[in-house]
Amino acid sequence: MKRVVILSYGLVLLVAFAVADVCAADSTKILIGSWSGKATAPDGGPPSGDIQVTFVRGEDGVLKGKIRVKAEGGLEYGGDVSDIKFENRIVSAKAIFKLGESPLEASVSGPMKGKKIEGNFLVISKGEKIGQGTFSITKDVPTK
Repeated sequence: MKRVVILSYGLVLLVAFAVADVCAADSTKILIGSWSGKATAPDGGPPSGDIQVTFVRGEDGVLKGKIRVKAEGGLEYGGDVSDIKFENRIVSAKAIFKLGESPLEASVSGPMKGKKIEGNFLVISKGEKIGQGTFSITKDVPTK
């Protein structure tokens, strides 16, 4: 009887740790900080170039961010990142770039593997798709 109770207790602890790992894995806290990488569109359209993304938790507790893009021609521009979700190790978000008369909205999504996120983006302006591409970002090591 003692063996069954001990075995059951061990199984309960194992399940509890597994659930805690899954919850921690899908916590947006892991995203907070600075990420660097590259975005590439087939035609070189926005947001192609070197990218820097910074995630922070707002006063309301909601995760938000900023993105900076340095295009190959030297043009630099930025945008706001919102609607950030992290479920089943998949990151998705929306980036709004205010370029010209109409804002560009990039929907991004990709799996997180270690400290790297690689995925796809779709760019929309005035409700129409104007581009798509891929991105890869890696979490920067904080400087002391």
